[in-house]
Amino acid sequence: MRPFLAFVATACGMALAASAQAPNASVSKASLPNAPQPRAAISTKQHPILSASSVGPDISLEFSNSTQVDPDAGDVSLYTIVDLALRNSKTVQIAEAEQQHALGAWNETRHAYIPSFAVGSGLGYSYGFPIGGPYLFSVASNSLLLSFSQHDYIHSTRAAWKAATLAVKNARQQVILDASLKYIELNTAMGQIAALNQAMADADTMVGVVEDRMHAGLESKINLTQAQLTRAKIHLREIQMEDHADELRKHLAELTGLEAASIVPSASSIPPLPDLDFPSLMRDGDQSPKVQAAFATAESRRFSALGDKNQNYRPTVGMVFLYQLFSTFNGYQQYYLSFQQNNIAAGIQALWPLFDPVRRDKAVESKAEAVRAQRQAEQTRIQNNENNFALWHSLRELEAQEQVADLQQQLAQDTLSSIETQMEHGSASAAGAPITPQQTQEYRIEERTGYVDLQDAQFSVTRVKLDLLNAVGGLEDWAKTGLQSSPGSHALIPQVIQH
Repeated sequence: MRPFLAFVATACGMALAASAQAPNASVSKASLPNAPQPRAAISTKQHPILSASSVGPDISLEFSNSTQVDPDAGDVSLYTIVDLALRNSKTVQIAEAEQQHALGAWNETRHAYIPSFAVGSGLGYSYGFPIGGPYLFSVASNSLLLSFSQHDYIHSTRAAWKAATLAVKNARQQVILDASLKYIELNTAMGQIAALNQAMADADTMVGVVEDRMHAGLESKINLTQAQLTRAKIHLREIQMEDHADELRKHLAELTGLEAASIVPSASSIPPLPDLDFPSLMRDGDQSPKVQAAFATAESRRFSALGDKNQNYRPTVGMVFLYQLFSTFNGYQQYYLSFQQNNIAAGIQALWPLFDPVRRDKAVESKAEAVRAQRQAEQTRIQNNENNFALWHSLRELEAQEQVADLQQQLAQDTLSSIETQMEHGSASAAGAPITPQQTQEYRIEERTGYVDLQDAQFSVTRVKLDLLNAVGGLEDWAKTGLQSSPGSHALIPQVIQH
């Protein structure tokens, strides 16, 4: 009885300490983002990343040039992580360079109708009959006046620029997806580590109780070994979770350039995810930047093929202007009776192709590329729809698993509450046998490990929802809403780019 009375005294002391701290129980979740939820107040409805909200129509977001950390709690918000990851991403920088390249090509085709001007000089010595040079000064200009293919080439380069712009958006969304998933997973891992720490404390207590009861002749060596095994399993899981959290911090540090030790997630900065339904998901599937970029590329190839085809049968008209100032010391007067220093040539040059096998073969090549690009775009859309379909089914299954884990956690909480009530009143269980201190600790451990399993189920649902948002092109919009929920980041107003 002495170990049992010692355990009761310890439990009473813990209860008095908890009641002394009761006035501070109203601390907001934002100030303690990684603290485990109370044993009797755990609910999936309180999970910040699983509630419903609406996502706006704006899907092109430029994050601000400055980031900000929560000044109250010192935590790094999700918006800050995403902002730094976007600005440090080499993939995004490569895509932006391709976008600038495509924009230059588009301007090049459009500016073909604008006259170009060039000045020069060919001053030098000449001997014998002059054949047009040298000259003191010259001005040359030329431009395209009429081309039945240039209009198609302009449309082609414009579509290529559109595809490059969508590729930038797709690259940005991939970075947002990676950073967001790792951030949310780290936030989940921090809560799980705290719960496992509590489970470890309960396991230590259980091992001590079993040792005292074994010394008193109330328990066998097998019971002690089982208690130690339970503690070892919890310790192993705690080590694995801590290592996983360190890996997540390292990954986020590589993405953002921050120190790994300074990355402390804030649960309040994670915006809620929207409710997704299958009809709207399939309807919005074509809004995926990857699918849109594929069809824009196909459109670019189609216009390019049409331009190459028109070059074989339509004329091209250009304007030419040339002014040259010849010198008087090169002997032009000896060979020309009416020598003029100022000479101007202006006119229109028309070219009508009659037979050009190279251009004809080029048109065949361009047409084949256009057909291939169109089929690839259609294949990309089919694959995207299939992936969305699979993700939707996976989401339904994971939500069902989350519900099961939630009910198991509630059952463990209710059972633990009932056991603690029986322990306080000294009553027996429904089976008539008294509740032992070892059983009480086992129920405590079961409740904490159940909480860890519930967090895993909730994160699995979150992962699929983010994948679905990325598939329909709404992920960057979701990340933008994180600015409103990030404390101290009201000055970080994102700018929307209209293309």
